[in-house]
Amino acid sequence: MDIVFVLTLSVVAIAAANSIGPRLAIAPPLILVVGGLLVTMLPWVPNVSLHPEWILIGVLPPLLYSAAVSMPTMEFRRNLAPIGALSVALVVFSAVAIGFLVHALLPDVSLWTGIAIGAIVSPTDAVATQMIKKLGAPSRIVAILEGESLLNDATALVLLRTAIAAAAAGVSVGGAFGDFVWSVPS
Repeated sequence: MDIVFVLTLSVVAIAAANSIGPRLAIAPPLILVVGGLLVTMLPWVPNVSLHPEWILIGVLPPLLYSAAVSMPTMEFRRNLAPIGALSVALVVFSAVAIGFLVHALLPDVSLWTGIAIGAIVSPTDAVATQMIKKLGAPSRIVAILEGESLLNDATALVLLRTAIAAAAAGVSVGGAFGDFVWSVPS
């Protein structure tokens, strides 16, 4: 399938989801996920493979940029301490807890693989933040959650890469923790 055709269909699907979502009171990303799942079940649709680095280089930066532009700077600065604590400590805690749970439930899965799974699912999604905003949460809580969802993806990516490297090399917990701390500021 021609890449231009796939990209055109993707842009049309995104525009349609953004148009239909508010009318149906459904978040547009949820419509896109369900639509994508339905499309993959069609037998004539070929498998499309995409190198993960394309997502990290081509998809994630524009998404983070658009979220950063919409975030009020004064609110971000005012709530920097709770945003920082949530975006790092909460993601690491959640990922490690999920890692221990996965390892306990599935003993064949290593602890590092469980932590990698936890790093994938632990960051707060921007859709959840939008839902909290629609429910009428106080503006300070919304600002903290928006700032946290902006920064937690970076923490999760660093933790994911650390867990994958530790699983592949058999690194100790202390060594992996040192690698993670070293990688966070960069």
